Amino acid sequence: MNHLEYCERLSIVSSTLTIWIDRQWIIPEMTDDDSEFHDADLARGFLILDLTETMGVNHDGIDVIMALVDQVHGLRAKLQALTEAIREQDDDTAQRVVKRLEAMR
Repeated sequence: MNHLEYCERLSIVSSTLTIWIDRQWIIPEMTDDDSEFHDADLARGFLILDLTETMGVNHDGIDVIMALVDQVHGLRAKLQALTEAIREQDDDTAQRVVKRLEAMR
């Protein structure tokens, strides 16, 4: 979706989206003539609205929260890669890795 469609879906004004982009809470894909927003950007937008409007979180708080959200997503991707790597191992190796991970709990 483009800039206007994104604002309409979230019921926000363009200047609000500009602030979000400037603060890097939302990072659209840049095309030749416009910004392209995806479903993940929309989900982030709804989260930002919930945090600011429902919970009263200020901009500095949103900075921290969005950084943490990004870290969690990065960790999930790494965990997925680790899981795939373990699945590719022979049974003995995979079981040793799983036991080692379980011992960390």
